Amino acid sequence: MKSANKKILAIVLMLILITLAACQGKKDTSEKEKGETQQAQPQTAYTVTVDENAQKVDGMETEALQMYIYRQQTPAYGQVLSPAGLAGAYNNLATAKSSLQKFEAQLMASRLQYARLKSLNANNKNVSDRALQAAEAKYFSDKAEVAGARGALITAKNTISTKWGPVISGWISGYNASLQNVIGSRDVLIQITIPPTSKFKTAPKRIQITSPAGVSLTANFVSGATTANPSIQGISFIYVAPSRSGNLLPGMNVTAQMPAGGTQSGFLVPSCAVVWFQDRAWVYVKKSATGFNRVEIPTSTPADEGYFASGVFSPGDQIVVKGAQALMSAESTPKTKGGGGEDEDDD
Repeated sequence: MKSANKKILAIVLMLILITLAACQGKKDTSEKEKGETQQAQPQTAYTVTVDENAQKVDGMETEALQMYIYRQQTPAYGQVLSPAGLAGAYNNLATAKSSLQKFEAQLMASRLQYARLKSLNANNKNVSDRALQAAEAKYFSDKAEVAGARGALITAKNTISTKWGPVISGWISGYNASLQNVIGSRDVLIQITIPPTSKFKTAPKRIQITSPAGVSLTANFVSGATTANPSIQGISFIYVAPSRSGNLLPGMNVTAQMPAGGTQSGFLVPSCAVVWFQDRAWVYVKKSATGFNRVEIPTSTPADEGYFASGVFSPGDQIVVKGAQALMSAESTPKTKGGGGEDEDDD
């Protein structure tokens, strides 16, 4: 009898344990599903409504985003070079050329004079030996001057070639338009240094640089650099870029994005569409005739005077390229209709 009671008690305990385990399993599953549901919820969008008349007053314009193929980049650093060195090199070269031409002209004249007096002296001493000797001395003196001037010109050319390389040396020698643009501060030369860990077989022909003011612009390859940047170790190249569009001045440090690796598709967001708020970049996407959503974009990948964004927009999205700041102001007024009902101060 006691044995039967023990068996019944054991069965009851087992049933209780099974029931508790089942309940705990249902609770865990419920909590997991609840967490997944909360995670899948979309982020609240910041919206603003502006009537069409107000849009016209503010001069608001929208533009469809363009698909953009972005090539993976590696960061590099550079410094804007002073044009004074180029101007000085050109002046030294011009002076050396002018001196050589001057002495060559003198040599030509003294050679003719010496030959004439030598002929007259040989013809019954029609010219004295002293006059002939003076002409001979002048001739050999001018010959030495020409040799010295040629040596000075070769030295000037070698100095320029050593400092600037063959491409820019050609600019200086011919005083071409590229040199004139740099000396005239319309363009600037930038020495870009690639980190030693980067593996580049050849320098990219075009790169994106970012000025200290945050302006992104394109720089074109000129040549390899003949000297390293003492503050940045690595392989250096010389690029040329417009100075005014980026407010670039000699001595400024810039960052660069060097193409490397594969490509990625996304959208190009022009700089004119970006507004800055709380140290983050935003654009306004048009959702209806009067409704706009404010969307944050990444700025870690500048490209072609704008920013590359992937996974943020959809094909056909219209963004505000003129008047975005007016939307930001309208969003902060009491009339703003918040899409998620959130306080803007909590953004």
